[in-house]
Amino acid sequence: MSNTHALTTLLNLAEEAAEEAAKVLAQVRQTHTQMSQQLTMLENYQADYRQKLNQTLYSGMAADKWQNYQQFLVTLELTIEQQQGQLNLWEQRVSDANRHWQEKQQRVNAFDTLIRRADHAKNQRQNRLEQKQMDEFAQRATLWRTR
Repeated sequence: MSNTHALTTLLNLAEEAAEEAAKVLAQVRQTHTQMSQQLTMLENYQADYRQKLNQTLYSGMAADKWQNYQQFLVTLELTIEQQQGQLNLWEQRVSDANRHWQEKQQRVNAFDTLIRRADHAKNQRQNRLEQKQMDEFAQRATLWRTR
C-alpha cells in the first residue's frame, strides 16, 4: 500500500511537470508563429517595395531618390536576415520544448505503468489468498461432514 501511495505521489508530480512542460511548449510555439508571421510580413513588404521601385524606375527617377530606395532596401534586407535568424532560434526552442515535454510525458507513462503493475500484483495476491481461504474452508467442511 505504501509503495502504491508513493507511486501515486510520484505520478501526480510527474503529471504536474508534464502539464508545465506543455504550457511552455504552447508558449514557445506561439512565439515561433508570431516570428514567422513577422518574417512573412517583412518579405511581403520587401516584394511590394521592390515592385513600387520598378514601377518608379520605369517612369524615371532622380539619382538621390534612387539612392534612398537602395539604402532602404539594404536596411530591409538586413532586417529580414535578422528576423530569419530569430526564427531559426525559435525553431530550435520549439524542438527543445517539444523534446522536454515528451520526456516528461514518458515519465508519466512510466509511473502509470508501474502503478498498474503494482495493482495487478496486489489483485493476484488477493485472488490467491481468497482461493487459499476457499480451499481451507472446503477442506474443513469436508472434514466436518465426515465426522
